Amino acid sequence: MTRARRCLLCLSALLLLACGHARADTCAVAQTNIVFPAVSSITSADAYVNANFKVTCTWTAFTTSLLFPNVTVCLYLGGGSGNSNANANVPRQLANGGKRVNYNLYTDTSYAAAKVWGGWAGSDTAANVIQFTLTKSGGVGALAQDVNLYGKLNADATLAAMDVGPDNLSFTSDFGGGSVLMRYIFFLTGTGSCLLGTSVAMPFQVSAAVINDCDINVGNLVFPNSSLLTSPIRTTSTLTTRCSKNTAYRITFSAGSTPGNTIGARKMIKTAASDLVAYQISNTLDGASLGDGSGGTVAVSGTGDGTTRSQTVFGMVPAQTTPSPGDYKDTVVATVWF
Repeated sequence: MTRARRCLLCLSALLLLACGHARADTCAVAQTNIVFPAVSSITSADAYVNANFKVTCTWTAFTTSLLFPNVTVCLYLGGGSGNSNANANVPRQLANGGKRVNYNLYTDTSYAAAKVWGGWAGSDTAANVIQFTLTKSGGVGALAQDVNLYGKLNADATLAAMDVGPDNLSFTSDFGGGSVLMRYIFFLTGTGSCLLGTSVAMPFQVSAAVINDCDINVGNLVFPNSSLLTSPIRTTSTLTTRCSKNTAYRITFSAGSTPGNTIGARKMIKTAASDLVAYQISNTLDGASLGDGSGGTVAVSGTGDGTTRSQTVFGMVPAQTTPSPGDYKDTVVATVWF
């Protein structure tokens, strides 16, 4: 009986040693900062970015790979430092002082609310933990899992109302010990619970540059057909302007593409010929020519508010000697300065 007891004690000691090796098995994560491309504050298109975090789990001894061949890994994400409310993660926010823009991180390209990366207890995405299990078939070594993430920054009313100022603004959100975590647990069978596992820090930052911007569009001026130029001919088009909030802008107009044109005296030229037709463009009916503000011309100026503004551009062909029939054209370039 004494010898039997000694053998049982030896077996018990071997099992304890095996458990000790299991605790030496580890998982590590290689994370990266997530940087959105520069975003215009007046854009109507959401901005996107992709990122990849790689989790690697290592079995350090043959015995532990037999006794604990499975490992469950969980990745938790909270609100980050940019959020005005750390527990409200739909949307998350990037911050520059008191200014914020809305974004989120997703686990697939559906960008659905159910696919927002979460898992942080007490948040509105607590159910959205990233979780997976790796199984080692035997022997020492490592297994890796790619975690693909997808970011979307919202081109919404919050962004459009942003007072960016004359310089670009950098918006950030830091994820540290209070808002991001990896946990893992090695086990034999069944389902591993990350709540009982080992915690690993995985800090990273999400950032985006938001720029002040202006966008303009001028419709073509199309004069009606006329057989004689004995009286003025008029037409109109629309100039639309959208500039960032509180961004001062100035719009100038070139002389045109016809050789010899000046901003105060523009002409259209007949296709494949040298015949000319004089014309004027202005921002008031029969007003001063649109140009760069010199030589009696005027430029269009204003201050943006993030919305689209429209105004009429007036075109006039004054009475003049009628040239030969045909199509006459000129190209004027409008440039916005801000």
